[in-house]
Amino acid sequence: MKKIISVLLAVAMLAALMVPAFAADITISKDEPAAGPDGAQTATVDVVTKTTNTDGADAYTYSVTFPASFEFAWGDTVAKSAAYKVTSQLLLGASLDVAVAANDGGQMKATGTDKTLTFTLTNGGSENFKEVNDAAAPVATPQVSIASYAGVPIAVYTGTLTYSVTYNAPTP
Repeated sequence: MKKIISVLLAVAMLAALMVPAFAADITISKDEPAAGPDGAQTATVDVVTKTTNTDGADAYTYSVTFPASFEFAWGDTVAKSAAYKVTSQLLLGASLDVAVAANDGGQMKATGTDKTLTFTLTNGGSENFKEVNDAAAPVATPQVSIASYAGVPIAVYTGTLTYSVTYNAPTP
């Protein structure tokens, strides 16, 4: 019988240890002894932020804004800015990598033909943006240019750039 009671008491103690801690109110009353030298009663309360919004969704946010297209008049060799802007408020230790790359080596094609024209992307590559940014631009402005139209029939040529954004979560 003593063994059974001992086992039951042990189980009851383990169950008591598994009760989750709930936030409780702190009450200071006249029955509590004064804690401060001036006779004041004190209590310490934690003020804590969460990493979620009031609706429970992740609070971090980011946006990267870049041009939708580039237009060159025939014979125009002046470089066009391919710059982008990063606006972010990320978790502490998080970052964004933003890269710009020319698809197909910058080769543009005239619709329905095999005729090509090549554009050049300078200062593409990847850049890292940490935590908080307000319309931040890349250090080196990406630019698109067409160096030569020689030997190419006049037509509408189309090529593409790819902007890539990678969210890097903070490491624990």
